Amino acid sequence: MEELTKITSASINLFGHIITFNPNVFYMTWLVMALIIIVLFLCTRKLTVIPHKSQNIVEVVVDFIKNITYSTLGKEDGKKFFPFIMTLFLFILISNWIGIVPNFIHFIGVLFAGAHKLLGSENVKITYEGLTYIKLYPDPNAWYAFFFKFPKIEEPTKFLSTDLAAALLVFLVGHASAIKEKGFLAYFKGYMDPVPSHAPWIFFFFLNPFFYLNIIGELGKVVSHSVRLFGNVFGGGIIIFIVATLLRHVLLPVGLYAFFGLLAGSIQAFVFTMLAVTYISLAK
Repeated sequence: MEELTKITSASINLFGHIITFNPNVFYMTWLVMALIIIVLFLCTRKLTVIPHKSQNIVEVVVDFIKNITYSTLGKEDGKKFFPFIMTLFLFILISNWIGIVPNFIHFIGVLFAGAHKLLGSENVKITYEGLTYIKLYPDPNAWYAFFFKFPKIEEPTKFLSTDLAAALLVFLVGHASAIKEKGFLAYFKGYMDPVPSHAPWIFFFFLNPFFYLNIIGELGKVVSHSVRLFGNVFGGGIIIFIVATLLRHVLLPVGLYAFFGLLAGSIQAFVFTMLAVTYISLAK
């Protein structure tokens, strides 16, 4: 249970100030970005009129997000924001999925070690503690031993800093676009509603209580947008860890990771993207 409260941290001295941060956030974020680039390159390097399997999968995902973006923002704005929305969806999706990789690799190692043990090998030790605790100890020199040594990978979206950064990016993109289209004055007047905002009332905006309420409402969207994703991803990780620790069965944790990593991770990526499109539409 100590792993639940264990946080990796590092510190740097920047202009006389000690800044403490979690290096795993940076490592995992760059890993996800690299995976997205590699996967998309491999899937799209040989595009054909009649799509092959990998191209077909990419096209289905792209068309799905494209339809959502165009139907919410309209064709003109949808075309402009689609690259951003598509990138955001892929980043959240891969970030949610990446945590299951070491667990499936470890499970493959368990299968090889178990098969080796059944064939009569003395180099694989197995322990039983009741019906729910089964653990294999393979020979360090066995060819499949690296499956048990695969490094731990954490989902970037399990850290609130990543989710908050993504939500802030959506906020900035939406409001920067609104200012560009409406002009700053018309954009600023939007925070006066429902009190009249025409001159000279606009010069007394600081007396308008709705001005502050509207600002709080916009900031509240950022908080709810980020915390919703963080809570679901982090909460799913806690459930998996607790159940796996209590039962310690070789199959159950893998099934839980498949559910929370693949299914729930996909749903959370979709929800975050839908909210991003909606918030950009409302900001405009």
